[in-house]
Amino acid sequence: MNTLTLGRCIVVGAGAVGAMFARLLTHSGADVLVVDLAPSSPGSPSPTPFLPGDVTDIDAEFAHELGRADTVLLAVPEQAALSAVKPLTGLLRPGTLLVDTLSVKTPLISLVRESADALEAVSLNPMFAPSLGIEGRPVATVVVNEGPRGRELLRLIEGWGGRVVRVDEHDHDRLAAASQALTHAAVLGFGLAVSRLDVNIEELRAIAPPPAAMLLALLARITAGSPEVYWDVQAANPEAPAAREALAAGLRRIADHLGGVADFTTLLDECRDFLGSHGEHYAAVCAHAFAEMNTQVSGASSAPSPHRPGDGEGAAHLAEKEPIRANWVESRISKTSDSMDRAFDEGLTGHVVTERRGKRVRLQDGSESVEFVSCSYLGLEEHPALVDAAAEALRRYGAHLSSSRNRMRPVYLGELEELLSTVYRGNKAVAFTSVGNVHLGLLPLLGSGALPSYPVAPGGVTFIVDRTAHASMQVIRGILEQIGPLHRFDLADQEALARILADCGAAGRTPIVLVDGVGSMGGLIDVVALRAALEPYGGHLYVDDAHGISIAGPLGGGYAFEEFGDQLPPNVVIAGSLSKGFGGAGGFALVPADADVRVLRKFANPLVFGHSIMLPMLAADVAAARLHLSGEVAALQQRLWHNADVLDTLTGGQLVNAGLRSPVRGAHYPTEEAGFAAARRLRAAGVLVLPAFFPTVAKGTGLVRLALSALHEREHLEIAAEALALPPTES
Repeated sequence: MNTLTLGRCIVVGAGAVGAMFARLLTHSGADVLVVDLAPSSPGSPSPTPFLPGDVTDIDAEFAHELGRADTVLLAVPEQAALSAVKPLTGLLRPGTLLVDTLSVKTPLISLVRESADALEAVSLNPMFAPSLGIEGRPVATVVVNEGPRGRELLRLIEGWGGRVVRVDEHDHDRLAAASQALTHAAVLGFGLAVSRLDVNIEELRAIAPPPAAMLLALLARITAGSPEVYWDVQAANPEAPAAREALAAGLRRIADHLGGVADFTTLLDECRDFLGSHGEHYAAVCAHAFAEMNTQVSGASSAPSPHRPGDGEGAAHLAEKEPIRANWVESRISKTSDSMDRAFDEGLTGHVVTERRGKRVRLQDGSESVEFVSCSYLGLEEHPALVDAAAEALRRYGAHLSSSRNRMRPVYLGELEELLSTVYRGNKAVAFTSVGNVHLGLLPLLGSGALPSYPVAPGGVTFIVDRTAHASMQVIRGILEQIGPLHRFDLADQEALARILADCGAAGRTPIVLVDGVGSMGGLIDVVALRAALEPYGGHLYVDDAHGISIAGPLGGGYAFEEFGDQLPPNVVIAGSLSKGFGGAGGFALVPADADVRVLRKFANPLVFGHSIMLPMLAADVAAARLHLSGEVAALQQRLWHNADVLDTLTGGQLVNAGLRSPVRGAHYPTEEAGFAAARRLRAAGVLVLPAFFPTVAKGTGLVRLALSALHEREHLEIAAEALALPPTES
């Protein structure tokens, strides 16, 4: 996707909507600057550059940035936008794309038509709360002045999963009056009416049937929001008065049609006719919503979170989809392009290896290449100690001991877990055949409160899954939802996470956050800050540190363990891999107590019903664990980070993760074709990499991932850097 068309993007407004667009544009490779009076989360690091500025009083520095911008997106309140649009457009170059996100369109668009003929202009209204994510959500769109940048922005929105709904400004305000002003007025009218009746909330809550409970929930959500936002919807939309009058007339008609059942039935018939063929669908939506509600939970009900109107949550959100839950696997398959098939067909991935020495591999066609594909970041898999241990195990046992660990297990299993306990300062490790099986075995027990070191509240748990967390966690969301509600969140949106945690606290639920430690495609997760955010709520943090194990810490405990000060803090579980930096095969869970181990051995399904790690690899794991304790791994870490520094220097710091203590580097390209071209250049130079396309990266873009190793030589790094052919950096 060619974000270069959008050029230099300035997002004016650091609130939830502005932050969402800044994040999505940045992730798609755009050059983004956020401008506001203050950042949305003062003191918190942000991946997007920030400039203090006031759009209603533009200073010299802000004006300079506007003068060199190619795209300007206004995500500010209506009054600020209306007062700023004329002076702002006078600072923009012809052809610049001006975007707004106001919930009322006619006043602003009238000003844009008067003052911005030389500009492209697109007016957006995301009809959802940013915390819900854009995927599958409607984005009302008015194309004011068409052009290439506007077209590219709409393609990006669709690539992010949004639904572009094209309207003109008058239709937008008419539909917004019906879907927002009318809806909010009806809910607020219900609240004002019920507050005048001779009832109190405790009485009403105890007896409320599902329709009343739903209205109370909507009332709570609206009244927790910003009064200015809801006032805007009622006061600014020129169609809103007619919507409120229609609501009042509807109430009067109900009072006028109570003379008999037949008379009252005409009202129901009129409403049924309006729904038409969609009536059956919305009846099913309502049944699904009511089935999901629990009006009998003791204690305070879940506090609503502030949001902008038209967020599409509650019944409206449910109405966007069929009542049947989305199938994650079907969704992933349906969104995947044919790019990986092309990569296989062109020999850019799926390489068949016949022999290996260090980082050089011989392929089936007889050619030799340097590989940056393997996740063996320290090169331990070729260490003589591991090779000899695997060979000795084959001689002692044969190829396999086919039994679950609870029935019969080789001596190596106990040795491995004891050695891992030493690496992890006395905490307890339980070995699984894979990290995915750790998730499958441990997370249901964690959510059920079965692990003694991880208590849960009487109200149960809420799972909170980072949207970028590994697919091995995403695919079991359906299993986890059998235990408690599940939300997905974006790590960059700290406000959304704070709202979810507050809702958990108000509902008496224990939050369980699931994240990676080192991202497989990029990034290091701030696990310490996440644990701190969970602490007031008694929450648990589950870290899949598969890519972080062995690459950090004096004994190779890994990224997350080192971030926590070489200890396992209370309420933290670490899932680790033995198949990447560790040098062997399998996975493990790190918990603090023997009591937790006993529960896992007794109830974790993959342990109860599955075999142990395959024998030769289990013996190799034991040998690898001893190398961790010997200090040899610490020396290999230094070689790995030296190689990372060399590649960063050779590529001018332009790669994904440059400067980070991550073994993963990536070259991000604005189009799939550019990604393919880079992969072809590398392949021609005798360098194997992992090309990645949607849905692994943003739709229409490409990424070339390089997995670094302590075994790479400078020559290997130089060849790769040259073949990447990145543009020279400014001196």
